[in-house]
Amino acid sequence: MNTINLQKEMLIKVATALGEDLIRSMVFVGGCTTGLLVTDEFTKEQIRYTDDVDLIVDIMGYAAWTDLQEQLKTKGFSIDMGEEIMCRMILDNLKVDFMPVDKSALRFTNIWYKDAVATAEDYVLNDTLTIKLITPEYFVATKLEAYLGRGKGDALSSHDIEDLLNIFDGRSSIVNDISSASEDLKNYVSEQLKSLMEDDNFEYAVQGTSRNSSDREQLIFERIEGCIAYD
Repeated sequence: MNTINLQKEMLIKVATALGEDLIRSMVFVGGCTTGLLVTDEFTKEQIRYTDDVDLIVDIMGYAAWTDLQEQLKTKGFSIDMGEEIMCRMILDNLKVDFMPVDKSALRFTNIWYKDAVATAEDYVLNDTLTIKLITPEYFVATKLEAYLGRGKGDALSSHDIEDLLNIFDGRSSIVNDISSASEDLKNYVSEQLKSLMEDDNFEYAVQGTSRNSSDREQLIFERIEGCIAYD
């Protein structure tokens, strides 16, 4: 089974466990959703494997988080007491991260999560499951913000940058997606992409994504420049 199909099976497993009462209140995000947003078949084959599923949950405060944990336990999720990541729960052997929009819940968030929840769109996983999926423009913004927080300035080895570049490589409409977004998002994406373009390691990361194809490398840079031009 290729990575795309494997990750889709992971999403189906989590969505099935959540059930109708929880699935509509959460937004699927992160590396496991990259393949759902990519339209180019070649790029789909290059999507990296990730061993976890990420969701945004619209909850406020720690009490709401503990309430959610109790609900999730009834759905088959469990807490790994040896796990250092506070938002993580386990479904069988699958890691599932539930990330709150409100910093007070677990003392961390992403500045784009709340808007990502508000703009999420339906995505049909199979005949019986429809999830809320982050839109491409907010996927890009959340990845840029995540890189700022945990990338340590190393664009070449960052999974967030890898996921980001797969979108610029494999989604033909990404420039239009971002140009149609809010001014705040467009300005943020433009500013962060400008900064990355000044980093030599980012150029190497683009080369890696393009598999050393000069045509694909040029296409990625053209799309990035197209988003910077909206600043």
